[in-house]
Amino acid sequence: MAEERLIDDDLDKDRKYKIRKNADGEDELYFDEQEEGEAEESSSRFEVPDFGYDDEEAAILTPEQLAERERLKREEEKNRAEKIEELLKNAEDKCGEKDFSNALYYISLLEEIDGECGKAYFIKFRALTAEFSDFSRTDDLKATSEKVKEFCTEEEREQLKKGCAALNSKVEAQEEHAAELHVENEKKKEERREVFAADARKSLIWFSVTALPFALFLVLTAAFGSVLFAYRDGRNVILTIVFASLAAIFFIATLFTAHRLWDARKKLSLNQKNSSTKLGREYEAAVAEIEKYRSILNDLS
Repeated sequence: MAEERLIDDDLDKDRKYKIRKNADGEDELYFDEQEEGEAEESSSRFEVPDFGYDDEEAAILTPEQLAERERLKREEEKNRAEKIEELLKNAEDKCGEKDFSNALYYISLLEEIDGECGKAYFIKFRALTAEFSDFSRTDDLKATSEKVKEFCTEEEREQLKKGCAALNSKVEAQEEHAAELHVENEKKKEERREVFAADARKSLIWFSVTALPFALFLVLTAAFGSVLFAYRDGRNVILTIVFASLAAIFFIATLFTAHRLWDARKKLSLNQKNSSTKLGREYEAAVAEIEKYRSILNDLS
């Protein structure tokens, strides 16, 4: 009876029971505690981790292989973190030594490992500006400031913003320069506009002088050509030939005057575009640089 109660109480452990001979030579059941301990140890040792995502490879790996894979991953992450720390230290040291080119070199290596390291972009911005003394690399600075905005801490952005106090003065000076260029550019535009407009008016007059007779003689040619043999003396033939010749002469002249008119109007149109003159391009470049500087400062804010 005692054996039956034992079996009823431990049905969930029936796989751990074994049969042995007792002192009377009879068969009896006993619970193997040693096997249970080994099973629990094996279960804890080779428990499949919960990855939180579908891992098809885990389904075909043995517990030992899974454990080895996780060990390798941890080792890889550790080596990666150590490499990042080493590169950050090297870049920081080079910045301190004012060796900015090598500082940027170490940062470029780090970006290949971790493109979201805020500390790296903090150092990179300082290196690009030679510790806030040179803001000429506007394109690189703009690209870096966007990364600073995304990945740097508020304290790092505030430090960079304080270092860029000189940039505010540069922006103000650039704005004054751009304003001067704008005034001079508009003045030159107006001077050229008067000349080009006068040339366009003359070209239009000459075009009219050639185009209207061409149209007239072309109509007369068609008119007399339609009644070419109305008279037996051939007068309409002669008139058709004369009018056709005059139309051809004025057509050639019209081609020249039309080209001159097109050229004059094109000059008027180009005169309105800043990109068509050296002074205008300088003005647009100054404005573009101001916008980049403002955008950089906004990113740091």
